Amino acid sequence: MPKIVPGYHITTAAQIRAIEQHAVDEGATWAGLMAEAARGMADVGLTVIAKQTNPSVLVLVGSGNNGGDALVIARHIKEAGFPVTCYLYKRKPHADDWPFAAAQAEAIPMIFAADDPQNQQLQQLLQTNTFIIDGLFGIGLSRSLAAEVVQIIDLVNASKLPVLAVDVPSGLDADNGKIWGTIINAAYTVAAGLTKRGHHLYPGAAYVGKLAIAPFTLPDSMEEPMTTTELNLATIRSLVPARPVDGHKDTFGRVMVVAGSYLYPGAAWLAATAAARSGAGVVTLACPRSIYGSTAAHLHEVTYLPLPEVEPGELTEAAAKLVHEKLAKYKALLVGPGLGTETGTGDFLRALIGLASSKRRLGVGFLGSSELELPTKRKGGVGFGLAARPKEEAKAEEDGPVVLPPLVIDADGLNILATIEHWEEKLRDQPVVLTPHIGEMARLLGEEKIGEDHPQIALEAAARWGVTVVLKSAHTIIASPDGRLALHGLANPALATAGSGDILAGLTAGLMAQGLAPFEAAQLAVGVHGVAGALVREELGERGTIASDILNRLPLAWRKLTEGGLK
Repeated sequence: MPKIVPGYHITTAAQIRAIEQHAVDEGATWAGLMAEAARGMADVGLTVIAKQTNPSVLVLVGSGNNGGDALVIARHIKEAGFPVTCYLYKRKPHADDWPFAAAQAEAIPMIFAADDPQNQQLQQLLQTNTFIIDGLFGIGLSRSLAAEVVQIIDLVNASKLPVLAVDVPSGLDADNGKIWGTIINAAYTVAAGLTKRGHHLYPGAAYVGKLAIAPFTLPDSMEEPMTTTELNLATIRSLVPARPVDGHKDTFGRVMVVAGSYLYPGAAWLAATAAARSGAGVVTLACPRSIYGSTAAHLHEVTYLPLPEVEPGELTEAAAKLVHEKLAKYKALLVGPGLGTETGTGDFLRALIGLASSKRRLGVGFLGSSELELPTKRKGGVGFGLAARPKEEAKAEEDGPVVLPPLVIDADGLNILATIEHWEEKLRDQPVVLTPHIGEMARLLGEEKIGEDHPQIALEAAARWGVTVVLKSAHTIIASPDGRLALHGLANPALATAGSGDILAGLTAGLMAQGLAPFEAAQLAVGVHGVAGALVREELGERGTIASDILNRLPLAWRKLTEGGLK
């Protein structure tokens, strides 16, 4: 089992408990684990506290292990020479409560919330202290907070004092970012050893503040692997495919983008351009004939495949046959941006992926990873040739089988898919990426809306459907059918604009054409999309940005990823 890596691996509450149990099984003690974790978190807190003028610290102490950590931290603060007071909520000291006994032995003042029903002492403490340690609730919280503790948290937030949260801000669900009624608005959060999913997921992530990881001894191996990772810059950079100096357009793969309609021609332009900006060698835009002229007048860098329509903007089932006939040389296919959901277009999609019912039905399958040549080292030490090629070029015949390349379905493609019974039977265990936002995900699941545990929802859907799922919201979640999960938690309002998702879909397809597997292509697409969005925000701000602003900064985003210069 690979070593657990802080700053890369992300845990659930159950996994962190398993890590702790594993450490105890190997000879550690629970008291020793708490002491080590609290020492590391105290060191982080002291670096902040020491910068204040005449600091004094209020430590909020809960009844569980998080409160125990807070008591140990309070002792370290006292030993460092700073005034400290503990305010205890529902903690009833007993013989085995060594953190309380140790803090008491240091003569740290203790005030019990049970003796302060009107919170008058708390309000006085908030006026006389300069810094707060939040140890009310930790990773075990899974219920709505009681009214009395909501009042405590509201008073703390109203004080505007800087707060350092122990492991998680009180009120945060460590697994999914949910807020259980209210939440401490932390300026800092310090996690012991590993971050939790909830640190990276909204709405709770907005209250984490600056996130630090305190040193903590982690076991080298675990029975359960850490399958959730943070999509950070190091990960994104590691996925960028090489660009061999002797490469040509077919080295970097061909992408077909099926997109656009009479009402949404811009979606086709954005998706196709993004596929080209991904580094793909050739992009072909298959679009309705009614928008071909206007689109081609503005987008010169792609080739075109005009598709027949029933009427302007509504494709026909015959258009699927035309696409099939051209697919042999393509290494990735994107379907859906701006396509519309008219009846004829629905028939087109069914026929395209082999779900149409007709007397003369084409056998449609997928070009699986076993039929692709793996990247091989090229002579001269210039990198790796990453253009995936079938061992034998598929040739589409009128009545013969059609082989689909790796597939991305987005936007209206997903909305149509949601109307087809058992659609997953055709796509399962194939190189497919679905890129739904929250509403599209609900439709795919046949629900009015999805629940709050987005990571679990994405994981279960990916496993059930046998495809990679990119669930888009303020945070983006990439789930693989084999149980891997990547979180990209850097929210950016500059990306919240129409067409942003079309760009992401085009990037994903373009990277799959360059030989990346679905999960890796999705991660890299989300990553470079995020970097481009960060450049937009840096240059233009968060308000008034449009999708083409993102598109135009993709080359610079690639350069900064490959040459450095990002933090």
